Amino acid sequence: MRAGPPPAALALEALTNLRGQGARSLLALLGIVIGAAAIVALTNLGHVAQAETLKRFEQMGVDMLVLRGIPAGEGPVRLDRETIERLPASDPDVVEATPLAIGRDGVRPLNRRQVAEEDAMIVAVTPAIFQVAGLDVARGRALGPFDACVPVAVAGSVVARDLTAGQAVLEPGERLSLASYVFTLVGVLEPAPLEALSPVDYDRSILIPLSCARRALAAGDPTVALVRLQPEADPDRSGPRLAAALGNATATVTVRSAREMIAAMKRQTGLIARLLAGIGGISLVVGGIGVLNVMLMSVMERRREIGLRAALGATPADIRTLFAIEAAILSLGGGMLGAALGMSVTVLFSLLSGWDYVAAWWIPVLGPAVAVLVGGAFGLYPAFAAARVDPIEALRAE
Repeated sequence: MRAGPPPAALALEALTNLRGQGARSLLALLGIVIGAAAIVALTNLGHVAQAETLKRFEQMGVDMLVLRGIPAGEGPVRLDRETIERLPASDPDVVEATPLAIGRDGVRPLNRRQVAEEDAMIVAVTPAIFQVAGLDVARGRALGPFDACVPVAVAGSVVARDLTAGQAVLEPGERLSLASYVFTLVGVLEPAPLEALSPVDYDRSILIPLSCARRALAAGDPTVALVRLQPEADPDRSGPRLAAALGNATATVTVRSAREMIAAMKRQTGLIARLLAGIGGISLVVGGIGVLNVMLMSVMERRREIGLRAALGATPADIRTLFAIEAAILSLGGGMLGAALGMSVTVLFSLLSGWDYVAAWWIPVLGPAVAVLVGGAFGLYPAFAAARVDPIEALRAE
């Protein structure tokens, strides 16, 4: 049984043929490069966006629930503080629970005459908030149990900066005018990223003891509860049960779950990633059409060569294999170059956006793999067309 030429010899000959076609091979290669780069870059951007989404929950954790009171009548929301603080003892799914009362008011440092009043979020909290929300203090101290109804405050990093008006940084010990009361600043928070689940932008907030909330907030009772669940707890079952326990005549309670939001964000970013990958796939198909065009032109121009090969004993399978290898080399080479370009674009975009670059192992492989599939598919027809060339007719025409 006759053995065909070795694959290495065919590959070397295919490279020589592609070099001989010059600019046409380069244009076909460029089409594959652009298509593969597009599909790799867009898919990787979707992956990076998903990782960035998960980062928004790192500080508070993925086992958090936010229970927010919605007015049930004309009066203000009044959730019961003691009920919230008893949840770890009364509900087996709850690890931690802390109440919040949230409002807005103007705040100004008393010993800085040239500083205008700044509008800030006023958040009345218990000392547990610093652990539950993962807050760190940059200067001074956090609120403690001994601050039960003492007029003291902790400022977020942005508020502390805005209240200086270009002067020296705000330091613990300074006095703040807040809702016609004087509060002593005891601490300034480290910058805290705004998370998707968090009801508070801590960087732009003033934290005061919950027991003193009526000095700065109209109602003073908790309006929100942050609850951390056991890792194995099901938020879909725990949430409604906790909402029913906290609801009262003044409020109905809504529940937001970190896991629910993560799942929704993953679905959204996954859909966007698939759409982006589809756009990249269209670009790759255009590159495949370029391969088809180059290979068909090559078959037309090399009819005499094909006839000579057949006359010297080459089988249709040998000719078909040679042209298929040429298409595969174009596709694989373009796919690998495109993958490198696409990854580079994603790294650059991540740096410019301030995102952490995260790459999945399968994304760099995706570009060359899809490029070979597309380019190979478009290269099959020219390969079969070359194998069907009649050697006698080809030599006679020349």
